[in-house]
Amino acid sequence: MSFVGIETFNPKRVIYLATKEEDLGPEDWCIFQSQEGWELGKIRFCVQKECPGEGRKVKRATLSDLEEFRKREKIAREAKELAEKKMTEYELPMKLKCTKYPLGKEKIIFYYTAKQRIDFRKLVKELAKTFKVRIQMQQIGVRDEPQIFGGIGICGREVCCASFLGRCKDKLESVALEAARIQNLPLVSSKISGICGRLRCCLNFEYYLYSNLVEEFPCIGKEMKIKGEKVKVVGCNLLTKTVIIETPDGVRKTVNKNELGEK
Repeated sequence: MSFVGIETFNPKRVIYLATKEEDLGPEDWCIFQSQEGWELGKIRFCVQKECPGEGRKVKRATLSDLEEFRKREKIAREAKELAEKKMTEYELPMKLKCTKYPLGKEKIIFYYTAKQRIDFRKLVKELAKTFKVRIQMQQIGVRDEPQIFGGIGICGREVCCASFLGRCKDKLESVALEAARIQNLPLVSSKISGICGRLRCCLNFEYYLYSNLVEEFPCIGKEMKIKGEKVKVVGCNLLTKTVIIETPDGVRKTVNKNELGEK
């Protein structure tokens, strides 16, 4: 089994696949099977590794594959330009994100976003008449867009939904605000939201750990004793296992949670 990193086109990103094909090497052009059909890419690295499952179909690209890809990419660009022109002409409240004409498929796929239901029958009829292939209009949501087209997150790496989460799960899990609150993160949209505008998927990664740790700490606002003095708990740090307390005089201190006793 080979584990390969493939640089794709439209959109340009690197995906990671396991395949039974062993006659592959860095800088080789290849075609690989996706949900839409066969796509073209260039192998950036290839290692022999034991991987579970049957892997994805990946083959070395031939000259005819490259020529056919260039031809279809040109048609896809022309289709996108015509579709955007007709969308303006028909005043359709939708935004076209990407157009694909996969190898081995006689259909052009138009990915779009919209806030409401769109009647694009006239648009589809016009496109089918011009390009003589089946037209597929694929609506995507705000969380689907980075998963399909990729992007860089606040951490500086490719977003999780486009790398490993998208391959592990058909549907991404929802993220609750509690996942950010329990980790003492600033509840500011720009700090806890991903490029899709929704709460970052990675907030769920450590939620289970934090939800277990928080049970070992006193509740915020609870009155306790430390060295015989009554204090109030005003904050805590779950990872350092410390608690911020406030004395009756208004002085705040950071102490180990084990130093606190019941009131």
